Amino acid sequence: MNKIKILILCLFTTLGYAQKTLNKTSQSIKVNKDVIVDLNTSNVEIQLETWNKNTVEIEAYIESETLSNEQLKEALEHWSLNVEGSNDKVTITSNGSRYIGLLDTDDYSVLLNDLEYQLIELPEMPEMPEMPILPEMVQMPNIPILPEMPEMPALPELPKGVTTIEFDYERYQEEGETYLAEWSKKYEKKGGKEFQKKMEDWARKFGESGYQEKMEKWGKDYAQRFEGKWTKEMEKWGEKFGEKYGEDMEKWGEAFSEKFGKEWAEKMKVWGERFNDKMEARAEALEHRAEALEYRKEALESQREARQHALEARKESLKNRRNSRVIYGLDNGNDSKVKKVIKIKIPKKAKLKTNIRHGELKLSSVIYNMSGDIAHSLLKAEHIDGGDTSINVAYSPIFVDTWNLGTLNVNFVDKAQIKNAHNLVLNSKSSNINIENLTDTGIVDGSFGELTIANLTSTFKNLNLVLEHCDALIALPKGLYYTLYFNGNLSMFNNKSIKQKTIRNYPEGQSTNRTIMINAKYSDVVID
Repeated sequence: MNKIKILILCLFTTLGYAQKTLNKTSQSIKVNKDVIVDLNTSNVEIQLETWNKNTVEIEAYIESETLSNEQLKEALEHWSLNVEGSNDKVTITSNGSRYIGLLDTDDYSVLLNDLEYQLIELPEMPEMPEMPILPEMVQMPNIPILPEMPEMPALPELPKGVTTIEFDYERYQEEGETYLAEWSKKYEKKGGKEFQKKMEDWARKFGESGYQEKMEKWGKDYAQRFEGKWTKEMEKWGEKFGEKYGEDMEKWGEAFSEKFGKEWAEKMKVWGERFNDKMEARAEALEHRAEALEYRKEALESQREARQHALEARKESLKNRRNSRVIYGLDNGNDSKVKKVIKIKIPKKAKLKTNIRHGELKLSSVIYNMSGDIAHSLLKAEHIDGGDTSINVAYSPIFVDTWNLGTLNVNFVDKAQIKNAHNLVLNSKSSNINIENLTDTGIVDGSFGELTIANLTSTFKNLNLVLEHCDALIALPKGLYYTLYFNGNLSMFNNKSIKQKTIRNYPEGQSTNRTIMINAKYSDVVID
């Protein structure tokens, strides 16, 4: 018989933790194929996919494993969700519900009385003596004037979608107009014959300007200005600085010790003793107060036990009311007991705009030309595409399977992972970026963070990095032909302090259109 009772109890316990779901809304809105879908949500998980219908379908619900049905209904009522739709635009707005009813009024007064705390009056600390003046630094030698950089012929206005120009200077020197005709064909496709003609004119000017030779000469001139006389002056300055400043600092340290010596130590000792006396007295008072509160608690408990059944019933009622008002983490945090979900289906050519905070955005289809902001959330996407794509992400982890085209701006993102990037424009601040494969073009402007490109595939064309206070690791496959230009300011290249470096990684007599350009400031770059 006892075994049967235990089995039934376990069964009811299991059922008590079953998932409960309540629907908030279910709607279908007929729209145009290029409808704008605008999401403005907080504390909600968004699950979005596309389909071959000119319909936006919305299903919203909440779920919980721990709340009772009544508690879940109350949470549903407090969820503020609004859907507005027309043929051209659908707007979904969801504000996080944060209702608070932790305790009844009587309970609040008890808690406030118990939490009453008066700050002790601390003894006044002794005044700090005036600090001795730090010694002056030895004046550094003047930095040489930098040579003027050669001016590159101005590019014509580029049409939308054209972000990089690839021109093989060496092939042009060898093949001339034959290479130019072949090279300019791709620009006819992107901007028409007029744009093709402008690009041909620009290429001729660039080829005849001797820009590459001028840049190499500029680099040598730049390096020479920091050699010879200036280097020797810096060495002398370093020796003089180390000797004089070291002596001055030693004198300053002695003066500091005298000012903060015995007199200050004695004053601090007296202050410490007075402080300890105050704290001990306060601790003793709190101990007596705790004993009094304990006695009061026992007396109140005795009174409650003596009450009639009617009062017990009222107490039970009040208890139930309290429980129903407890905040149940409706902010979708890690300890949340309520999960708010909106499932959305949109046409394949719809344009998605977002303003998502403290939630999740999961995209399980190809999304074209998405724009908007995501903060303190999670972005998980299967496929991002479209030249008008522009996504701003802050304080949110990012996981993207495929990024085909568009711009990504990240701020204070601890983990941003892109599995396959084809054409990516990335602006990163105080973030850690991991790109598994870059297959075509990457333009990265990064400051204060880490950048890893685990594999530049054999199909890649151009990589342009502008780094400041960054650590970057770029992995290249063996046998890949490329040209690399590195310009460093107080930066490391493959664990060596280098200001300028050019690498032509292809056999003599051949050429390549793959280019890596790196401008680094206070950064560490490793090309493996």
